[in-house]
Amino acid sequence: MAEENSYEPVHSDKDLGMGRQISRRDFMDGMAVAVGGAVAAGALTGCSAGSWGGIHNEVVNPPDGWNYAGAGNRSYPPAMTGLRGSANPAMRVPHELRDGIYWAGGKPVHDTGERYDLIVVGAGISGLSAAHFFKQKKPDAKILILDNHDDFGGHARRNEFQANGRLLIGYGGSQSIEAPAVWSPVAKKLLTDLGVQVQKFDRYYDQNFNKKWKLNDSEFFTRDLFAHDHLAVMDGDTQTSATLAGAPMTEAAKVAFISLQERPGDYLGDMTPDQKKLKLVDLTYQEYLRDYARMPPEVLNYLQTYTSDEWGFGIDAFGAIDSWALEYPGFNGLKLDRGKQPYRYCGPTVQIQWNEDAPYIYHFPDGNNGLCKLMIGQLIPNTGAPESMDAEPLARIDYTKLDVAGNDVRLRLNAPAVRVQHKDGLVTADEVEVDFDRGGTVFRAHAGHVIMACYNTMIPYLMQDLPKDQKQSLFFGTKLPMVYAMVQLRNWEAWEKLKIYHTRFTSGDWVVAELDYPVSFPDYQFSRDPSQPILVHMIRMATQPGYRNPRGGIGPGRRDLFARPFSSYERSIRDQLTRLLSGGGFDPAKDIQAITVNRWGHGYALEYGRPWATFWPDGPLPAVQGRRRFGRVTIANSDSEYRAYADAAIDASWRAVNEMA
Repeated sequence: MAEENSYEPVHSDKDLGMGRQISRRDFMDGMAVAVGGAVAAGALTGCSAGSWGGIHNEVVNPPDGWNYAGAGNRSYPPAMTGLRGSANPAMRVPHELRDGIYWAGGKPVHDTGERYDLIVVGAGISGLSAAHFFKQKKPDAKILILDNHDDFGGHARRNEFQANGRLLIGYGGSQSIEAPAVWSPVAKKLLTDLGVQVQKFDRYYDQNFNKKWKLNDSEFFTRDLFAHDHLAVMDGDTQTSATLAGAPMTEAAKVAFISLQERPGDYLGDMTPDQKKLKLVDLTYQEYLRDYARMPPEVLNYLQTYTSDEWGFGIDAFGAIDSWALEYPGFNGLKLDRGKQPYRYCGPTVQIQWNEDAPYIYHFPDGNNGLCKLMIGQLIPNTGAPESMDAEPLARIDYTKLDVAGNDVRLRLNAPAVRVQHKDGLVTADEVEVDFDRGGTVFRAHAGHVIMACYNTMIPYLMQDLPKDQKQSLFFGTKLPMVYAMVQLRNWEAWEKLKIYHTRFTSGDWVVAELDYPVSFPDYQFSRDPSQPILVHMIRMATQPGYRNPRGGIGPGRRDLFARPFSSYERSIRDQLTRLLSGGGFDPAKDIQAITVNRWGHGYALEYGRPWATFWPDGPLPAVQGRRRFGRVTIANSDSEYRAYADAAIDASWRAVNEMA
């Protein structure tokens, strides 16, 4: 299977406005480019593992250079544009550790003399939550938080833009406080501790925005799968025979899909209800549609990306049992009773959110970075962090105040951990030594306890003395590669003319393009009419299709992300938006004002689900085996809870704090 990016723009660079000087580029930083065949051949494989290092014999330089971190003032990362997320400088040391070359030739370790009650590796939601919970237990505790990125929040990242002096706020990853009613008591209490009153979003989120402007959901048939590009605007949020009338599918395929959606048959009619459910457990959604509902290839192509946005991969790997539980097209004819209790073979989030139908409105303008800023406000004084939920959008962090000597809590960015070990190599020791890199120099700090709130697959490279079986379980937790882009438009008149707010592409670089969520706070206002600037959110779920087990598509998808320069992402963004919106008068050269691409090669935790995760739910579960306490080191991050949600990250940190020896 081809692993390189195969997206072919329809429009020329000139038509797309690729030469226009917008807030998007830092060129190369003088770094050599050495990608091409080496990357395509698999030199950048991500943190796959056959041993504990030395898997690759070199680190391949990314096309924009290792120093490239995006465009703009590095002293205030949220306002930077270009290629962000896991920017190149943040990846260099972890990749050298992965490839077994970081310590080549020996590196002296400089002891800082710093001693802390707790060192947290990772400054995402889980790491900051861990510091919060530890501080509650021990109010006088001294805590150091380390992170390899130049910004905090992990995937909960803030993106800022300026439009004629007006601040526009977006998000680069973790979107929303999803289904807070079913969060654990611990996670709910954290929201309360931070002053987050979720009921305020009933007012702050304009739930009548789409109705007021008569905007609808839509789907875009792409020319590589169908005869030509075509925008099919839904009737509200549903396709009908009328809305699909012009779609480039045969009439037979249209009839088949409408029947599947509106009048599905009992495709498993010779089975009992229990037998039907067990059959769905062993099928992907694609297999169910193809082999039992007998949908033609055109319908399968049309629906391939139906699950991609939410779950990270297409219907060829997503389970039929979860598709049934989520009420995707094709299951009503089975006449299966959902019941009040979740079906045990459904995935963990499907079970947690069983029969929960709260609106998707619990959203700060900067997504869950808002939670991170509120935690920093409680952990570290004088940073400019918000003192209340309402103050969050406009609060501006002073990054020079995050790591100040004398503070109880210090947050040290651009400081990847490179080794975590108990003193003298004895797991019974009462001290842990944490080595970290600052600009190529290794420093050491000391702690009574350590919480590894980082990407779990990285932990075996940092802790060489972990038991082999625990390392193997941690390596299993590879994350889904993904990209969240924020595009600043000078107006959204084309969207209003086409009467759409969201679209799903049937193929292409980007699976979703949508107007940003209509959230206004007391001192921050969302775009009020189509003539005003707005942010558009675009999603690329990079797991390659064609694998029944989604883990098979993770490595190829990740290699593609790392092998591409920012210009490649920009070109496909401009092209797909132009193809989508040209009927509304969209001109990419004039209408696109800025682009921030948040690339997450190690993105969202891969959630266990049937049929691929045959060990679910009875176990043993790799994440549970991998997260075992090791001496004075405990493990957090959403990886350890095998769910890519903010509440999972919070629950993991609570567990890690309470597991301490």
